[in-house]
Amino acid sequence: MNISRGQKVPITKGRSVSDLNIMIEWQNEHQSIEVDAAAFLLNETGKCSGDESFIFYGQPVSIDQSVKQFKQGDNQNETHISLQKVSSDIQKVAFTLTIHEGEERAQNFGQVSSLSLRIADKSTGENLVSFTFGEELTKETAIVVGELYLHNGDWKFNAVGSGFFGGLAALCENFGIEVESNKDNHKQPDPIQSQPVQSSQEAVVPLTVTLKKKEAISIRKSEKVVATLEWKSKKDLDLYCFYVLKDGTEGKVYYRTPGHAHKEPYITLDGDAQGAGKETVVVHKPSELKYVLFSAYSAISNGIGSFKSMKAKAVVDNQMGQTVTSPLFEKNNFAYWVAIAKIDFTDPLDMSVSHVEKYSKSGTERSPLLYQNGSFEMNVGPMEFK
Repeated sequence: MNISRGQKVPITKGRSVSDLNIMIEWQNEHQSIEVDAAAFLLNETGKCSGDESFIFYGQPVSIDQSVKQFKQGDNQNETHISLQKVSSDIQKVAFTLTIHEGEERAQNFGQVSSLSLRIADKSTGENLVSFTFGEELTKETAIVVGELYLHNGDWKFNAVGSGFFGGLAALCENFGIEVESNKDNHKQPDPIQSQPVQSSQEAVVPLTVTLKKKEAISIRKSEKVVATLEWKSKKDLDLYCFYVLKDGTEGKVYYRTPGHAHKEPYITLDGDAQGAGKETVVVHKPSELKYVLFSAYSAISNGIGSFKSMKAKAVVDNQMGQTVTSPLFEKNNFAYWVAIAKIDFTDPLDMSVSHVEKYSKSGTERSPLLYQNGSFEMNVGPMEFK
């Protein structure tokens, strides 16, 4: 199965698979570039529990023998994982690449080509997943290639393919391991005592994803979220942000009630476009929100016409290098309303952005409603007139 960046696919569901072989390959345009692979064994908080959870050239085998790493020449790395041996406190394995002394030598992944990952059933050799990535990389010196993670008792794979600046040290910090520089050592810094990173400014994997139909993805919960409604048409669309606060307060931000930044609902609408282009909503305190639903309204004066034909889309940016686009796929010529994307803020660290594309009944002016539990319904809210 060939997959693309941002896609999540099942590995063990419906299969009898106990041992995996993960192969990462690359080609160097400059032979002096030294690429190193590593794997981070992560607990439910997304952090390493200790130095023993960091698998690399200097520590190629995990304590429980479930993860073993092998370097195959200068352009390939293999990791063998015995799923039945993986400790119960390991919920995720992150596969990474770094360039040794990349910053010092002015070397980066823009100079490395043909990056790919393949997951196979170690017992049968059957190829389960193939992932090619790296076209968008430029000056980065570290990459989170992908993540093998547990979900409802089954292992899945998340194709990340995004880069860091700062090499191995940035990756280690992101995964809760401190490093100390050892310039006399030919290789990368050695890990020291593992400590969870508490700062809200900790390194975050850059990510740019366009959701598929009904797909969802988790990104880092930040101190400010910017969401835009973008479209290409002379028709005027309006962005509505329906919300549920932590205290259960429900409401909406739109052109008539543009919201407040420093008090409830901590959401503001940045003006009304009054024409083609873009409207922006800013969530100033995501920590005070439970859910938001982004919807678009097409005024009666626009007449009929598909939101899809207007190329309408919602773009969510956490202001930390992670952006999620929710486009429209269905043709619907007679709806005045479309719900496009929803954000779930209830997790303490991450927020889930979902593609929810759903249209109002033909000709109805009734708006959507977002409920306390995060579900929503079309055609039940008040009528809106421009």
